[in-house]
Amino acid sequence: MSLAAAAREAVRAEPFLHRALRAGVVNYRAAAHYLDLDGDPDAVATALRRYADELDSPATDAVDAPVRMQRGVGLADSEEVDDEDVVVAVGDQRLVRGGDMTAVRTAGDVDARALGHTLARLGAASVLVDAAGVAGGELVVVVPNRQGATALRVVEDALGSVPA
Repeated sequence: MSLAAAAREAVRAEPFLHRALRAGVVNYRAAAHYLDLDGDPDAVATALRRYADELDSPATDAVDAPVRMQRGVGLADSEEVDDEDVVVAVGDQRLVRGGDMTAVRTAGDVDARALGHTLARLGAASVLVDAAGVAGGELVVVVPNRQGATALRVVEDALGSVPA
């Protein structure tokens, strides 16, 4: 495998670096050292520059979906709950009424890209996510009650700029 091919493969394994290359905000020499490939760092930096030139500039889409917060939810196994208490179910896990967590929910044109971007933004804001998922045009993120308002703001903001 050529050094250029190895550099491209290494970048694809590091999504943050791929996004940075697309955005044009990379110190190529530092990135070459970070990737720690067998080869001259200057040659790796050159390969990264060439790869970045081939990438499309980042674009974003705004997701038009109302976001709402539901306090007083918790996680439980399916054997422990009545069906009327279930808010959301995934496998044997249920998000149920009654608990010390908050669900931030949105319904609309949401998908896995929106969820991934939302989780990254929540992580950057130091919001602890206890559970999250997207299916059937609904996105749900479960956080501790004390972080519910922050999570609501972050989710609303994140959905305004989902990477395309």
